Amino acid sequence: MSAMNDSIKLFLAVLGFLLPVPLVYASTSIKIATVPAEFTPYSGPGLPEPVSMSGYYFEVNEETARARVVVDYMYRDQMVFAEEDGHIPEPTYAQIPGLVYEPSTHAIVYERDGRKTVCAVVQERRSRFLSGPRVKPTGNCTVSAKTTDHAEDDGWRIRRFRAIDVYFDVQ
Repeated sequence: MSAMNDSIKLFLAVLGFLLPVPLVYASTSIKIATVPAEFTPYSGPGLPEPVSMSGYYFEVNEETARARVVVDYMYRDQMVFAEEDGHIPEPTYAQIPGLVYEPSTHAIVYERDGRKTVCAVVQERRSRFLSGPRVKPTGNCTVSAKTTDHAEDDGWRIRRFRAIDVYFDVQ
């Protein structure tokens, strides 16, 4: 019985070496910005409003083969106050090392350690009202935001504050 178990174990060990091993890549997360967690509009009661990420999109410069991520932010009462004063949180424009536009494939690609991930596909618009490239994300690259507590040492004291850390995530 033990000789049979040894044979089975040997067979399974050899089989394990012969089967292809699936390549599993760890996802990548790159911090691209830290923005204030509060915003004070000019209109209204003059009190700070909590900020959140409202969305993101990819931009491409076909002439230079460059790509970047644009992250937009909003605050709770933005629909009310922004119409009056036009003052809104500034977006983040992030050119991430390794994120490029490949004209030959019409794709925005993130390359790291010899591995390429297609983040978006670029198509030409065919509309009489809109022109220029249309960028459609693939879902392989996303942007996430997390409110975190920070501490900054200025050499004399430690200043504590809340901020939003923004990350570029590649699956």
